[in-house]
Amino acid sequence: MSMRKLVTSTLVTIALTLPITTGAAYAKDGGNSGGHERDGGNHGGNNSGRGKSDNGDSKAPTKGAEHTGNGKKKSDEAKREAKLARADAAERKGLNSLKRNYHAYLNSNDPRFADVFAYVRGYAEYQLANGADTEPTGGAFTDEALREALANAAGTATVSDASLEWAKIVLGVGDDVGKIDQVREALANAEAAN
Repeated sequence: MSMRKLVTSTLVTIALTLPITTGAAYAKDGGNSGGHERDGGNHGGNNSGRGKSDNGDSKAPTKGAEHTGNGKKKSDEAKREAKLARADAAERKGLNSLKRNYHAYLNSNDPRFADVFAYVRGYAEYQLANGADTEPTGGAFTDEALREALANAAGTATVSDASLEWAKIVLGVGDDVGKIDQVREALANAEAAN
């Protein structure tokens, strides 16, 4: 009987070892890591060495290089654009108050935004006097004047071109519809009521 137990034990060991070896071969060649589907799994979980070697794969990261999700190295241009996007996002965070209700542009005493609110009120008053399609001229309504007002509001030394363009859209400078149009309408309604 002991011989029978020995043979049975040996056959069971061979049967359990066979799917692991076969599964490892498939995993190395790109097959499933659990052996054959009909095996019912990985009997024993031999995971050593799987996925740890790059085998000369050009997508393997190298020390000190930044890679995107698809394994391609980020270009210097992409890095620069990402840095600018983060800076613009930080500036815009400081300028989120531009999205306030138009009443704030008429009644707020916020010293940080005083220059921006004065710009918007002045722009709206100019359009009220000269027509909604006219753009004011002069030093108080240039892009540089608005940039300086935005920098004061954001608490930064300067404001990027992207943040300036974003602010012009929110405010409604030029052909855009925004806070300036709402303030102009409120001023016109107040004049009509008096």
